[in-house]
Amino acid sequence: MASNSWSAKGKIPGSATSLKITPANSPVLRPGTRSPSKPSPHQSALTLQTVIGTTTATPNGFSSHESSKSFALCVGSAAILAQIETDGTVNQRFFRARPTALPVNPIVSFYNHQPTSSPVTPDNRYRSVTNRPAASGGLTPNADWTDGSTSRTWSSRERIKAVTSVAISPNGRFLAIGETGYNPRVSIFSTAADAPRDIPLTMLTEHSFGIRSLAFSSDSQYLATLGDMNDGFLFVWAINLRTGAAKIHSTNKCTSFIRDMCWMGQTLITAGIRHVKVWRLDTQPSSPSKLRPGAEPFANTPSTSPKALSGRNCVLGPLSDHTFTCIASISDCEAILCTDGGAVCVLDDSQNSQRLTVVKYVSFGLTSVTLDSESGYIWLGGRGRKSLKLHMDSIRESLKSRSPSPNTSTEVYNPKTKAPTFISMAYLSTHIITVDSARAIHVCPVDTFGSDDEDSLKEKLMPAHRDPILGVKPLKSPNLHEADFFTWSCEGTVHFWNVDGKCRASRKVEIEQLSAGEDEAANELKVLRVTEDMNTFVSGDRYGVLRILSANPWKCINEARAHGSEVTDVVIQSVSGFCLIASSGRDRMVQLFKKTDEAFELIQTMDEHVGAVGGLLFMNDGERLLSCSADRTVIVREKACREFDGSTTVAYLMSKVITLKVSPISMALAPDDPDTLLLSTIDRHVQRFDVSSGRHIHSFKTTDSDTVDAVVMGSLIVASEIPGQSPRLLVGVSTTDKSIRVYDLERDTLLTKEFGHSEGVSDVIMLETKKRDSTNEVSRTLVSTGLDGVVMIWSLSVQQQQVQELSQGNIRGEEETPVKELTATKPPLRRILSRSELAGFRQDNPLGTPTPIREPSPPRIRRKTSRYTLAPPIPKSGSFARGDSPPLLSSVRRSVAPVFDPRRSPSPPSPKSKVMNGVNHRSSMSNLRRPSIDFRSSRTKSTGPSEFGSLNMSTEQVCRTLRAYRKKLHGTSENPRCGKELERELQLTVNALDERAKRHSLTPDTENDSSGKENHERRLATGPTPSKPTRAARRVPSTPLLSKAGPSKTPRSRSWDADGEG
Repeated sequence: MASNSWSAKGKIPGSATSLKITPANSPVLRPGTRSPSKPSPHQSALTLQTVIGTTTATPNGFSSHESSKSFALCVGSAAILAQIETDGTVNQRFFRARPTALPVNPIVSFYNHQPTSSPVTPDNRYRSVTNRPAASGGLTPNADWTDGSTSRTWSSRERIKAVTSVAISPNGRFLAIGETGYNPRVSIFSTAADAPRDIPLTMLTEHSFGIRSLAFSSDSQYLATLGDMNDGFLFVWAINLRTGAAKIHSTNKCTSFIRDMCWMGQTLITAGIRHVKVWRLDTQPSSPSKLRPGAEPFANTPSTSPKALSGRNCVLGPLSDHTFTCIASISDCEAILCTDGGAVCVLDDSQNSQRLTVVKYVSFGLTSVTLDSESGYIWLGGRGRKSLKLHMDSIRESLKSRSPSPNTSTEVYNPKTKAPTFISMAYLSTHIITVDSARAIHVCPVDTFGSDDEDSLKEKLMPAHRDPILGVKPLKSPNLHEADFFTWSCEGTVHFWNVDGKCRASRKVEIEQLSAGEDEAANELKVLRVTEDMNTFVSGDRYGVLRILSANPWKCINEARAHGSEVTDVVIQSVSGFCLIASSGRDRMVQLFKKTDEAFELIQTMDEHVGAVGGLLFMNDGERLLSCSADRTVIVREKACREFDGSTTVAYLMSKVITLKVSPISMALAPDDPDTLLLSTIDRHVQRFDVSSGRHIHSFKTTDSDTVDAVVMGSLIVASEIPGQSPRLLVGVSTTDKSIRVYDLERDTLLTKEFGHSEGVSDVIMLETKKRDSTNEVSRTLVSTGLDGVVMIWSLSVQQQQVQELSQGNIRGEEETPVKELTATKPPLRRILSRSELAGFRQDNPLGTPTPIREPSPPRIRRKTSRYTLAPPIPKSGSFARGDSPPLLSSVRRSVAPVFDPRRSPSPPSPKSKVMNGVNHRSSMSNLRRPSIDFRSSRTKSTGPSEFGSLNMSTEQVCRTLRAYRKKLHGTSENPRCGKELERELQLTVNALDERAKRHSLTPDTENDSSGKENHERRLATGPTPSKPTRAARRVPSTPLLSKAGPSKTPRSRSWDADGEG
């Protein structure tokens, strides 16, 4: 049954009704959700375990809560809520809302209920939903969102978005997360330990272009959301402290470039470029007449309009050319503001005066501030990781004195300096948390904060990459650093990690840079590989330089310019006594190096490709070398060795070329089938080839059951099957939607996909470890790296799906006992003979053969004789003599024909034979319609009207099966498991055929005798044939085939053809 909008998949879960009254944008009906043809019996899930690094780039992406010693950060498309334990360890929780996530409370929207005359973007995700009240038909906005998301794929505006702002409520119960991009969401999560991390309490969807900043009021009853400059709106939401539901309270336009936002009592402060503004809430209660009786104060209804949020700018005075970077509230009427020029200001709003006063100038630009309310200390952070500690008493004393003059000795910030800048900081009772511009997170004790000791800073550091990560590779155990994998970034930083996300060691690969005057892109570390003994690393950079590095000590021992441009891949194969290193580049070359303890030399350059070479693979312990290129080919090379002067020379010779329709992206080998190559191509397919023969085996499109869009896959990994636990898996990353995907390789179905990185996913690996409590079960972990500088560690779980209850009863043993398929549901049998098979029947049954054939049984139903084949009644006579010529086949029509010489050689029947003289066009057309001889009945020598299941048909099937098996046997090198049994069965079959042949040779007349007896019994049973009046046929069709049968013989009984015509 075709899927449509009324199917079970289109119904809204959890809603009062599944009626959908909003028409589609297109008049053409969209097909329903496509279900896979071969559903997988397994289900899989990817669970985010650890995140390394952060994408926080502004103070808006950092928030803290002092009472619980927790802080929040932005990490790609998720937010981290970290908590410092008493022993100093940091525990992390991750919050993330998928594009199709449903909030607990209804989606809140007000402005989209109002009609608008200006054109808007069609197919808005939420705003079309809220255009009708929830009371009409019992529909809820979140219900239609689910319906819309299942009936079509995500658009580019609805896919995963990066998190840019976070805020923790002062009571510690809520965490607000703001997205970037078009149509962003503000998701409010519960921070309770048992609360779900992917289902928000409330979603706010009023903004159109990005969320700049979020801030909770001091009593946690209000949440302020500020959009980007393109959005230009500031909303204040009233928060229900019990359920987390939100209702719009007030709003206004704010088009200035805002750097930070903070509450001061019941007033909101925004600060930015030459901007400080105080916004005041209208705390008067709403008129009772505006609320309907019995209406909940947080109901999703457009009846109550938001209030206008009033605001007034502060007089900046001498600070009119400054940029205000950070704010910290001291009390309900005082706040500290800092500028990038080093000015420390106090905003006093004790009597709605909002007076801004400069109390101090420092020698460096200020970018962050935090406050210890108990001790009264204030920490200031700025450029170059410089910090300053002040006390509130000294600041209040400065207010009484004259304002200080600007400091003319403020250091000018140089972006090329190595020291990073503090982005944000937070005081958490015993520790101070800092995030700098290098994306480094420091957790420092309060008494040691501000120390210039670099060693102490490294110990307190939560290490992470500060630049885009370009790859990740696994490590074998044991190794020098007791690590499970390593990652490298474009600047040459190498980190060694364990599976728990702990950094075990860090190294640096030195990269040469060209002089500043040359117009060349900066050099980057592109590829890093390690040998099997874990003692040597091989790196390749953008300039084509290949370096050999020793692991202990870490140093470069050899280097060479291997390629004229970027190195794209490096593979290593260890051989007894030396090591083979193959590298590929964008210069179309494949280089083969030989590394020994003494030397590192080039032994072969392969230039068969005409496009950039994207990947390399060694197969069968180095016996083959594969390379794929943008020229749409995969070249397979065979290893050749030669002894010369006591040394072995190795070369790879091209053996075959696999030509593709499109360019390949990535390739991988199946661990349990080393001769099978998997390729992902740019046309969004995964191809499977047999390398030995170069034959294409299979391909499938990388789609899923929820969408119709396919993706381009990269970094392919094939995981072997685990009996009883997991099928063969195909893991890869998608550069199209920045997702990590897991496919069932046997059924070509998507098991699971997850999103986490805000930028492109650069690489992924799979780690397999045995579970501690089980010896057979294997734990699988995925590690993904992104261009956003974040490493994500995922737990992959695969289990068999539970058998669903059927409508007629639940069959528990469905998997053990297969259900018998109904015969009525099977396709009808078909067996159409080819022309060669038909020609074989003609050769086996020539028209002039003296061997008599048995006449088939008369038809069950007699039909009227055709007027074109009328003939005089046939007299009854005895049976044919044994030596006489037999009659023609029963399908030959009885018609008058001239007598010809029987010695003339017969000609094969043909519907296109020429018409004899005296025969008109009508008779020739009749001859073309029905040939003289019906070959369909030529096979029924002794089997009756039907031959299905007969010995002859079984013999033909066995012959065809043996021919096909023989071809397959010649095309493979493996030995069949049941070869002996097959040989024994074939010998028994040959013996049976020999015995049957001997038995027939001893009784040659059996068939003739049986034929005569059968004809005699048939005549006795049917009786004499009634005679009919003789009528002459108007026209006698030409039957040249009858002329080849010799003199006409009068048969004993009248025969009937298959259609009942004589």
